[in-house]
Amino acid sequence: MAKKNSQWVQVGKRNVELSNLDKVLFPEDHVLKAEVIEYYLKIAPTILNHIKGRALSFIRFPDGIHGESFYQKNKPDFAPNWVEFETLGKEEKDYIVATEPALLVWLANLASLEFHQLHSRKPAFDKPDYMVFDLDPPEGYDFKKLKPIAFDLKEHIEQFGYTPFVKTTGGKGLHICCPLEPQQGFSEVFDAAQAIAQPFVESLGEQTTLHIKKEARKGRVLVDIYRIRSGQTIVSPYSLRGRVGAPVSMPLTWEELEDLDNPKVFNIQNAVDKVLKDGDAWESIGAYAVELHTHRKEKTSKAKKLGPSKKHKTPEQLETYSKKRDFEKTPEPVANIITGSNNNFVVHRHHASHLHYDLRLEKDGVLKSWAVPRGLPPRPGVKRLAVQTEDHPMEYLTFNGSIPKGQYGGGEMWIYALGKYQVTKEKKDGFYFRLNSKEMTGEYRMHKTKEKEYLLERVDEPQLDYINKFIEPMLTESSDEPPKGDDFIYEIKWDGIRALIAYEEGKLTIHTRNQNDVTKQFPELLDGEKAFRATNAVFDAEIVHLDATGKPVFKKVINRLMTSGDAAIQKISKTTPCYCYIFDCLYLDGRSLLNEPLMKRKDWLRDAVRGDTAYRVSEFVDDGEALLNAAREHGLEGIIAKRKDSKYLPGKRTDCWYKIKLRQSAEVVIIGYTKGKGDRSVTFGALHIAERVGDELHYRGKVGTGFDDSTMKDIFTTIKKVNTTKRPDVIGTLLDPKVSVWLEPKIIAEVSYAKLTPDKMFREPVFMKLRPDISEVG
Repeated sequence: MAKKNSQWVQVGKRNVELSNLDKVLFPEDHVLKAEVIEYYLKIAPTILNHIKGRALSFIRFPDGIHGESFYQKNKPDFAPNWVEFETLGKEEKDYIVATEPALLVWLANLASLEFHQLHSRKPAFDKPDYMVFDLDPPEGYDFKKLKPIAFDLKEHIEQFGYTPFVKTTGGKGLHICCPLEPQQGFSEVFDAAQAIAQPFVESLGEQTTLHIKKEARKGRVLVDIYRIRSGQTIVSPYSLRGRVGAPVSMPLTWEELEDLDNPKVFNIQNAVDKVLKDGDAWESIGAYAVELHTHRKEKTSKAKKLGPSKKHKTPEQLETYSKKRDFEKTPEPVANIITGSNNNFVVHRHHASHLHYDLRLEKDGVLKSWAVPRGLPPRPGVKRLAVQTEDHPMEYLTFNGSIPKGQYGGGEMWIYALGKYQVTKEKKDGFYFRLNSKEMTGEYRMHKTKEKEYLLERVDEPQLDYINKFIEPMLTESSDEPPKGDDFIYEIKWDGIRALIAYEEGKLTIHTRNQNDVTKQFPELLDGEKAFRATNAVFDAEIVHLDATGKPVFKKVINRLMTSGDAAIQKISKTTPCYCYIFDCLYLDGRSLLNEPLMKRKDWLRDAVRGDTAYRVSEFVDDGEALLNAAREHGLEGIIAKRKDSKYLPGKRTDCWYKIKLRQSAEVVIIGYTKGKGDRSVTFGALHIAERVGDELHYRGKVGTGFDDSTMKDIFTTIKKVNTTKRPDVIGTLLDPKVSVWLEPKIIAEVSYAKLTPDKMFREPVFMKLRPDISEVG
């Protein structure tokens, strides 16, 4: 029988019944059940990365957060038959196992606001894959006092060889989780956690305690290690909490924690936006898994000779590998079988006779290998051919190098991703597996179609679609001179249109920094297959037109931008051709490069861009002064300095990138003009300009030079299309108000100047150009 006020929706391949969507679950925050469902559906790709395969318990709030709530472990009898469960614990509860977005929607429809997870993952439900320390302060405890304890505990834990990850609990505390190889049981992990926590608490006896009873804590912070016991849970990353404010348990980087004053600032309204902007701070947590420190054995690099057994084959399994190689000519590792943990993987980007990727999974002392011509699929629905090749020795996990020409597989081979993997499901025709690495995380299926041929497809949906989601370009600070030291490289500042180039499966799109799609304006740049060694990629670049001397001409590239009509665009592309100088690679063949250091991104960029096309790699040098002098000699704008180890920070302006111009300039808003006299009577006398500082516009005076007749007519045509206003909303005293026409702040221009005057006006301003390629000053 259908529920009252119900409707059916399709989520993936499931039909889910939803009811009472207008029920208010967070009264103070006016959050409806429909919004809770929407939140869990939007955050599904990220939260499932952490909870998929885990047994869950959940707290239901059928009448909202102020009504009766209850903690549920058992799968309800009315659960759909597609809901997976696992019978666990002494009580033999049927725990629901997290699987897919439809499950999150179904649970949210039951007003399950909070998801709590057991510490193990399918198929090893009896072995935790992390150790957790719950910092639980008393009521009213100052969060600023809790943070130093967290950082001290982090340093203490690191001494035992773990990598701690931190998240808010959605309440007043913090969770510190240390990823583990799931090899020992709960009691062994608890003993190890206790051995770590005991000396730490003793060293901070006045601030921390291990006493679980509140009356024994005496105002101290509980370092709760007791949650790691069998049957205990913690609130899942990105789970809501049933509290006023609709807070979220938010994974953070340690740098973010340092700047955090209130752990409850993350909530249902901003959590998804934070992930889309900053990424998942815990995305690569599985790649840092290590053995429990109490069970580690001394590592040895010696190869083991293994006799025949059901688990390990004899060295003949590497015989094919050996026969294809001359180890006196190739730097590749020799054919040794080495015992390992059976969960390591590597993906190589391999320039052999054809560019391809090699996926290698550790099993029985060797690396099972597949050649994947077009790289790992970036999302569900994309399938890749994967051809199984000969087994490779374990040393190939860390092999980066060049195989000489004439040798089998000759060419460059780079590590594309390196980490841990887990087979999540065995099938007759293949298997499912999860990859966890610093470079990429995802779940895939290997489906056998012929003796050596497979189809590789991605199972999980990534939260961020880098190809189809606009990435805001990283911004620069300004400097009067190149920074000192060896930490920077230097590039020409190209005078053109900043562009983000997205390429996928033969299709190429071009967007300006204000997200305008200008793809059709530049037909000479659309042959991505010829230009790139990639299946999909995102590049940061500058589109320019060059004169006969090789100098950029901004006005002509803007003419290209403003030309309309297919015939006219085709014609001007022949008479005024443009080139694209690429200076950064943000995404390549299924993985983000944003967190790679700049010099590594430069390596990927050089490898991904072919020569002899309209696309060119923007070169760099180590001598900033010499490049600045060369720019001055050739009449260029200036140079860019970039820190070698800098990450790519979308939309952010930091001290990692500097622009050094030969004359100071600024992007400004035209907020009005004075009426012209004499030769300028049909246009204007001078332009009133303002510069954006934060969220405010600061008046910078008037600019009346730098124009020729043609430029003035173009500018006047543009400003006549903008609405007038009585007085612009700017900071500063406006000049010549009685003879001026004020405009809405819509038009962006670039102006050079000598310096700022004491009253914050531009001294000796000179008009340079209109900037129709950007819509806001930043």
